[in-house]
Amino acid sequence: MGFFDDLKETAKSEMDGVKKNVRAVQLQSELHDLKREELGIYAAIGRLAVAAEGMEKFGDAGVKLFDVQERIRAKAAELSAVKGLQDVKICPNCGTEIIGDMNFCGNCGTKLAE
Repeated sequence: MGFFDDLKETAKSEMDGVKKNVRAVQLQSELHDLKREELGIYAAIGRLAVAAEGMEKFGDAGVKLFDVQERIRAKAAELSAVKGLQDVKICPNCGTEIIGDMNFCGNCGTKLAE
């Protein structure tokens, strides 16, 4: 019965290895999700800080952010023109295109000018 015992032990060892690999993939996925959540929280904190302090306080990063937001608004306006959309607003905070009569940005929640 030595052969079957060895086969059983090899199968058990292989199964343990598969279980470890599956758990490693699960942990990598959970870690990735947590890092993405952390990044979203940092972004929200950053938005709050910029809203409270103004972009000027953040030096070069504030200048870069302002430049990117201006380019977002320009591209969104260009896209609206190409699509022939009417009643399009651009979120002043994140540059998201808002179609219709929404009062808040669906992307970042910023209150929109009426």
